[in-house]
Amino acid sequence: MRVSIIYQSTHGNNRLVANHVRNAMTLLGHDVESHNVYDVTPQEVSASDLLVFSAPTHIQRAPRKIRSFLKSLARIGVYGDYALIATRLPDALKLPNARTLDMMEESFEGSGGRIVGKLELISDDMRGPLEEGWEEKVDAFLADIIVTDH
Repeated sequence: MRVSIIYQSTHGNNRLVANHVRNAMTLLGHDVESHNVYDVTPQEVSASDLLVFSAPTHIQRAPRKIRSFLKSLARIGVYGDYALIATRLPDALKLPNARTLDMMEESFEGSGGRIVGKLELISDDMRGPLEEGWEEKVDAFLADIIVTDH
């Protein structure tokens, strides 16, 4: 399976998640590439069987660049499977109505693709570290996607 990972990372958390996803999927024998959202075009990943997005929660929302990228995929008719990962602050610091995953999903509506999984990871602070056991959560998330949908 051809997998493209597109991430946006301000403080390194989502780059860390993207690297973990890339390594795990490669070990499973998949053809994997990872891109910072600023360094790739929708056309470059349009042939992927699975697109994995990893983005932070920024002011209760998905970052504009990720939303724009997802909308571009819909415009050019990319029909692959999508997996969405978002990082956010702990519940005690989370602002009400943070909708990162929902906004990412809404951004690609009309593309004809389908969401095969969504995962939210907690970061102790904007600069990290990510919650204890995040790697196991990502591994379980990927196993669910591979077993159920491919």
